[in-house]
Amino acid sequence: MSDRDEWNARVAGTGCPLCAPRPESNDHWDLIAPLSSSTLYLAKNQTYRGQCQLTFDLRHVARLDQLTADEYAAFTADLFLAQSALARVVAADHMNVESLGNVVPHVHWHIVPRYWNDARWGLPIWTTPLSAMPYHALDDTERTHLIEAIRAALREASIEEGLI
Repeated sequence: MSDRDEWNARVAGTGCPLCAPRPESNDHWDLIAPLSSSTLYLAKNQTYRGQCQLTFDLRHVARLDQLTADEYAAFTADLFLAQSALARVVAADHMNVESLGNVVPHVHWHIVPRYWNDARWGLPIWTTPLSAMPYHALDDTERTHLIEAIRAALREASIEEGLI
């Protein structure tokens, strides 16, 4: 199979690691909460404290332009809610929100809090290969506390937006 054939198979969803059912926890993430059309996960690598991934749940789709208007509206509403909750918890100086899909072509957002003193301040974090990026794992207590704080902030933001 050629590289192009492999890419086309991934775009079609063959073996997609982000298609449901997804594990609540794995080597890359831990579940924070399901939202209306997506699920929010805390990244295991917390070099950028609060880094999360918001993964579209309704079906396999490789690009944002492949969503229906209703799916797009629901997904961006989830992004707004997730980003608002995260901002309440981590007090970042800036927030990067990126949908790349170059490695895993399933629609998802990377929500990356940025801090004035982070090593790549003023630069994108993705210019370094994943294997060369710094890795910072939280201890179990700190990780659990961060997940619970984000869940509480999601509830607060949902109430304020009239969603619950």
